[in-house]
Amino acid sequence: MPNTRQIVQRIKTAGNISKITKAMEMVSASKMRRAQASALATRPYTEALNSSLQSLAEASSITVHPLLTQHEEGFDVAVIISTDKGLCGSLNPSLFKETIAWLKHHKEGKVVAVGKKAVAFARLAGIELYAQFTDLPDQVSPSDTISISTLIKEGFLDKEFRSVSLIYMDFVSTLVQKVHVQQVLPLPKIETSEAALVDKLNEAEYIFEPNADAILNNLLPYYLENSVYQAFLEARASEHSARMVSMKNASENAGELMSDLRLVYNKSRQASITSELLDVVTALLAQDQKEATH
Repeated sequence: MPNTRQIVQRIKTAGNISKITKAMEMVSASKMRRAQASALATRPYTEALNSSLQSLAEASSITVHPLLTQHEEGFDVAVIISTDKGLCGSLNPSLFKETIAWLKHHKEGKVVAVGKKAVAFARLAGIELYAQFTDLPDQVSPSDTISISTLIKEGFLDKEFRSVSLIYMDFVSTLVQKVHVQQVLPLPKIETSEAALVDKLNEAEYIFEPNADAILNNLLPYYLENSVYQAFLEARASEHSARMVSMKNASENAGELMSDLRLVYNKSRQASITSELLDVVTALLAQDQKEATH
C-alpha cells in the first residue's frame, strides 16, 4: 500500500484534473449551444432549398447538367470533416473507421482532409492526400467553406474527380452523433412520378423569371455549396457535443477517483494509528511486566 504522502499527492493531482476538465466542459457546453442552434436553424432552409430545386427540375427542360452527369474519368474523392483538437471521445476514430471502409470500396480514391486530426490520420495510415484544410473557426460561415466546395466542384467539372463524398458526424442529439457518408457529386437527379407532378401542378402555379433553366443553372452550384456548409455545421455541433460529454465523464471519473483515494487514505491512516497504539500498549505492558519482576 502506498504511503499517505503519495496518496495525498494523488488526491491533489486528481483534484487538479477535475478542475481542468470541469472548465473545459463549461467551455464546450457554451460552444455546443451555439453550434447546435446554427445546425438546427439551417436545416429547414436546406430542406426548403431541396424542395425548390425539385420544383425547378420538374418545370425545367434540362435533362443533362454538368453537375448531374456521371463520368468514368478521374478518381473518387472523400472529404473527411474531422476536428483540429482532440478530447472528443470516439468522434474522430468513428470517422476514420468509416473512411477506411470507404477506401476499401474505392481502391484508387483520394482524401481531402479537413482538420488536423484527419491530416494526421491520413499520414499515419499512408492515405494519399489530395488537399488539406485546417484551423477553420468554431463558428463556421459560408465564406469559410466556399474554398472547399469550389475545389470539389471545379475538380468534378474538369473530370479530375469521378465522384465526391462527404464523411462527417451528423448531429442527432447531445448524446448521439452518427457518421454520415453523403455523395454530393454527381448530384442526385431529381425524379418525380407523374402523379406527384400532377399534384404539385394542381396545388400552385409558378412563374419563373427569367426561366426555369437559367434558375436551375444557378441553383445547382448553390445547392452544392449549401450541402457542404450544412455538413460543416452538423460536424461542429457533433464535435462540441462529444467534447462536452467527454469532459463531463472525465470530471465524474476524477471525482470517483478522489473518493476512492480518500478511502484508501483513511484506511492507511487508520492502520498507521492502530500500529502506533499497539506499539505504545506493547511498551507499557513490557514496562509493567519489568516492574512486576522487580
